[in-house]
Amino acid sequence: MTNSRLDRWLAPWVFVCTGILFNILSAVITHYFIGLNNEDINGIEREMQNRQVLIDSLWQSRVEVERKEEFFLLWLRQQNDTALANNYYREYLQGLVDTHDLGRFGERVAQSATADLPLLLEISDAAQKAIIESINTSYFEILELQEKKMPLEGDNSRLFSIAIFLQVIGLILVLARDLRRH
Repeated sequence: MTNSRLDRWLAPWVFVCTGILFNILSAVITHYFIGLNNEDINGIEREMQNRQVLIDSLWQSRVEVERKEEFFLLWLRQQNDTALANNYYREYLQGLVDTHDLGRFGERVAQSATADLPLLLEISDAAQKAIIESINTSYFEILELQEKKMPLEGDNSRLFSIAIFLQVIGLILVLARDLRRH
């Protein structure tokens, strides 16, 4: 009686069914769990790319502020206190104050009737510092996103290894049915 019970448990259909079950589990792990992690990883990578584009844009803004500072330094030095030069100068400074949230300079810009080179240098410096601070903040956000992505990639690696193991064991069990017959 024990021999027939053992024969039932070692019957070829048991090997085949167990092998198929392992292959199904492997497919579920690969396509569902790894797929979910990949969606999260792709979302994080998109966010990292958006932050990198922002950093590139901010860096261009910083270079632009630096170039315009040089331009106004040269232009105002050559102009003989014309109204046109003063208007452009004031508009530029007001734009920097508004764009980079430098409200502390707003009153001084409104009160300056002529080109005030020290004010230009102060506002340009403050704007560049604000831009660099934004760049640093975005860079640290990228690092945080990267740290958030690493465990998901590790989970994917482990899940993939488990799925491959289950698939190999399943195939071995399916092939083992032929050995049982002999």
